[in-house]
Amino acid sequence: MSVAKKIKSLEIDERGRITLPKEFREGVETFALEPKKNGVLQLVPQRQVSLEDAKLIESLKKSAQEYKTGKLHKMPSEWTD
Repeated sequence: MSVAKKIKSLEIDERGRITLPKEFREGVETFALEPKKNGVLQLVPQRQVSLEDAKLIESLKKSAQEYKTGKLHKMPSEWTD
């Protein structure tokens, strides 16, 4: 998602909702809302994954961190199954 144009304002409806332009929503299932210290609200695009995929992602992150710190010297067996 590479959008170069700036949006000046988004209207809030009577129920407190805004509508994001289509180009911001493409390929996104949900957004996380992160308040920043300066009062800015940042929308972070999210995608949902299955529990099995989430476990694999966590395992990959752990293995990558272990590799960076020199604790991992061979490929984990779950990567070859």
